[in-house]
Amino acid sequence: MSVVGGWENVRRSVRDEVGRSAYDAWFRNLQARSQGDSLVLLCPDRFSREWIERRYGAALRRAAHSYKSVAYEIQGVEPSTGPKGLAAENSPKSPNPGNSAQRTPATQGSRNGPGTRTHRDVSFDTFVTGASNALALEAARAVARGNPGRCTPLVLSGGSGAGKTHLCKAILRATEDSAVYRSSEEFTTEVTTAMRRGGMDGVRHRYRRANNLLILEDVQFLQGKRATQIELFHTLDHLIQHGKSVVLTSDRPPAELDLDPKLVSRMSSGLIARLGEVPAEMRKEILRSKAAYGGIRVPDDCLDLLSRRPVRNVSDLISGLNQVVVRSTLLKQPICLDLVYQTLADVDLPSGPYSLEEIIQLTAKAYSLKPEDLSGKSRRQRLVRPRHFAMYLCRRFTDCSLKEIGRAFKRDHTSVMHALRSVEQKTATQPQLRYEFEALAARFGAAALPLPKA
Repeated sequence: MSVVGGWENVRRSVRDEVGRSAYDAWFRNLQARSQGDSLVLLCPDRFSREWIERRYGAALRRAAHSYKSVAYEIQGVEPSTGPKGLAAENSPKSPNPGNSAQRTPATQGSRNGPGTRTHRDVSFDTFVTGASNALALEAARAVARGNPGRCTPLVLSGGSGAGKTHLCKAILRATEDSAVYRSSEEFTTEVTTAMRRGGMDGVRHRYRRANNLLILEDVQFLQGKRATQIELFHTLDHLIQHGKSVVLTSDRPPAELDLDPKLVSRMSSGLIARLGEVPAEMRKEILRSKAAYGGIRVPDDCLDLLSRRPVRNVSDLISGLNQVVVRSTLLKQPICLDLVYQTLADVDLPSGPYSLEEIIQLTAKAYSLKPEDLSGKSRRQRLVRPRHFAMYLCRRFTDCSLKEIGRAFKRDHTSVMHALRSVEQKTATQPQLRYEFEALAARFGAAALPLPKA
């Protein structure tokens, strides 16, 4: 099957019309072929075919004016001139519909080794920055420019979904995939296999002499693997002494890892940049950026609800957006508060039992607060609402008495009774507040309204 020679011209015209973001998301990796007088687009899945035809069909027909028609074909499935219904199973950017394990946003194989892929939609420009990650972003940019200074080794530290992999992929993309990029698991496998087979010379050449940049993710998984730790220490030592750059990621700072002291010392000799928890104001910007990148318009009230959803990390935050978009497309319904609420209500989250402390901690985290804020004396509105919600959830999901709940919040039982009445009255008359509260309650695995009868 030959790719159409004029497809590049068509893509350039489409890019000029739909804009860079939509082009990168849907057309950059799209292929096509000629079939008689038709231009046939080879879509990776039915979701993509439906989305492209519905949103960009007119732009494609204008750009492909030299062809009589534009048709759409799912790779490996018969051609079609239009969608025959929606039964999508993949995400919009899945490049490999035949392998469910590979259904990830727009990825492309890297020459750096098995299992390594660069995300074509990941760059420094798509990284939403704030006070919690600004240092990490600037350090990553310095490494990508080839001027790391004292930033090497650069250790990106933070929990799952904080953005460490995003920055690593952005560095790899900016350096045109010239780095050696490995997970700690891959590195360990290479080292242990080479030791068994007597091939360590090849491994050392690959990591110490054949590259100017080493990116190694999830160093915490090297705990307990002493031989691999020693090899990594000597590799880092060689690279740094020869002026080469190193980027490492971990869920904790080096000093908190149970690693060889020499390796910890070497890792700590550069810059440790922590990516903290994403504050509430950044969550909405992350969702807005992701939606805009895919050419999707999500109303502000829906972004507000999604951004307040209790999640463990940014990956879970974006997952909620993806579920809403897929649901909207499959059901052919506009994205609105009702649709978002229905989507979040279907999320399978673990249920209790919960302690008072756990409910207070989870509620505080959902609003980027500290547990002490909920039990404090302040009556500021930004604290009162989460505090009342938390009291209601304590009553709903525990067997504790009003006095016990009051003690947990350093209040008496009458304050708890007032909070319960306030939540019931306001959620009954203010739909958006109800959506917000039910999204919080969904984190506990069941509907929270109304309270069970005593």
